[in-house]
Amino acid sequence: MNTEISERKPGRPRAIPERLIPKVLSLYYSDGLGYRALARELRQEGISVDWSTIRRIIKAHTESEPRRE
Repeated sequence: MNTEISERKPGRPRAIPERLIPKVLSLYYSDGLGYRALARELRQEGISVDWSTIRRIIKAHTESEPRRE
């Protein structure tokens, strides 16, 4: 029996690993792909992710950036 207690962050685990977020953002900004096309591209590379997760990542990133005027 394993008696070790591992520390986990509370809440639901992320749908996509942190290391893939820059890849999603670069595909979005460089190729100009939409949410569903991005999800399709990642699926072709063997990464299963829903388009709504892509949308949430992009929206979270664009809200954190200051607006350019």
